[in-house]
Amino acid sequence: MIREAAAECKSFLNPPPKPATHCGVSLLCPVIATISAAAVLINTLAYAQRWRVKCAAGSNGEERIGLINAVLAFAAECAALALLLATLPLGWWRSRHQTPPPAGNRSTIILIHGWGLNAASCWWLRRRLQQHGGHAVYCFAYSSWRVDVEAAAAQLHQLLAQMRAQPGDSCTLIGHSLGGLVARYCLRRYPARGVRRLITLGTPHGGTLAAPAWAPFVSRLRPEAAFMRRLNAGDRVPEQFEVIAIHSRFDAHILPPENAEYPGACNIEVAGVGHNALLFSRRAATLIAENLGPPCQGAYGQDARQRDTDRPG
Repeated sequence: MIREAAAECKSFLNPPPKPATHCGVSLLCPVIATISAAAVLINTLAYAQRWRVKCAAGSNGEERIGLINAVLAFAAECAALALLLATLPLGWWRSRHQTPPPAGNRSTIILIHGWGLNAASCWWLRRRLQQHGGHAVYCFAYSSWRVDVEAAAAQLHQLLAQMRAQPGDSCTLIGHSLGGLVARYCLRRYPARGVRRLITLGTPHGGTLAAPAWAPFVSRLRPEAAFMRRLNAGDRVPEQFEVIAIHSRFDAHILPPENAEYPGACNIEVAGVGHNALLFSRRAATLIAENLGPPCQGAYGQDARQRDTDRPG
C-alpha cells in the first residue's frame, strides 16, 4: 500500500507531458471570425443604405446584374473588406517607415488610399501595376479618418516636390475613394510639375449619401456639404490633366452611384464590382494599365462615358 501511495504521489508531482496544442491557430480563428463578421456587418449596412437611396430616387440607370451575380459580388466585397481590415496593422507600420520615391524615374505611379484605410490597402494593385512594367509604383500614406483633404493634399504636394520631376518625366496619381478627392484638391490647389494624369477608383466626385453609421465621419462628403461645393466650383482639373474615373454602380459607398462620375473626365463603368473590391478587381487593374498609355478618348475636358461589361470583376 505504501508503494502504491508513493507511485500516486510521484505521478502527481511529475504529470505526463500534455500533447502540444496549436495555440496560434486557436487564437487566429476568433480573429478571422471577428474580422469577417465586421466586414459582413459593414457591407450589410452599406447595401441597406444603397437600397434606401435607390427606392427614394427610383431605379433609373440602376445596374441589373442578376441575383446570383449580385450575391457573388456582395461576397467578393465582404472578402475584400475583410482582407483590408486584416492588413491595417501592416499599413500602420509602413507609414512610420515611409520614404519618397527616388528622383529620376521617368514614369512614376503614386497610389492614394481611401477613407479609414492606409497604404496597405494598395498592395495588391501595386503588385499588378509593377507587373505591367516600366513604372515605379509608390503608396502614399496619410491620416484619412478625419477627412482632412486639405492637409492630405498638402502632404501629397510635398511628396511631389521631393521627387524633383524633370522635363519628360511622367507621374500618374491613382486615388481610391477619398484618395481621389485628395489628388483632385492637390492638383487644383498646388502646381503639379511632372503630373500627367489622374485616375480615380470609386471616388465620390459629386459627394455621397453614405450610411448613417458613417455620417459623423464623412459629413464633409455629402453632396450639399460646403467642402464638396468648393471642390466642384470652377474645377478645371479635367482641362489641365488627363483624368479617368473608374466606377461601378454596385458600389454601396458612393450614393447615388452617378456621383462617382467626374464631369469633364473619361468615365468608365465596371460592372458588378463593389467599392473595396475595385482594389482587387482584375478588370479595374487592366483598365488602369490600358490608360497609362495614350490619353483616353474624352479626356482633357471632353466628357466621355464608357461601360466595361466584357469581363466582370
